[in-house]
Amino acid sequence: MSTVTAFEAKTRFGKLLGRVEKGEEIIITRHEKPVARLIPEGRPRQEDIQEAISGLRDLRRRINDRMKGKAPLTAQQVKSFIQEGRA
Repeated sequence: MSTVTAFEAKTRFGKLLGRVEKGEEIIITRHEKPVARLIPEGRPRQEDIQEAISGLRDLRRRINDRMKGKAPLTAQQVKSFIQEGRA
């Protein structure tokens, strides 16, 4: 990840876009403080990734809470449930 000033971004925008097209992420600063980020299109945002991870952790916690005191499913039971869902 690279950092460039707002002035540099303005004067070299075409070159920066080329770098971003190749997958690079660039942070633009103004007065040494980050103000914007150039990322390749279609790439998931960091906030979306963190939200997904948080949701998966919550799901795991809820599953563990439900499974307390119960025997884990066998491989055969899992296969059976999968086949049941396909019917």
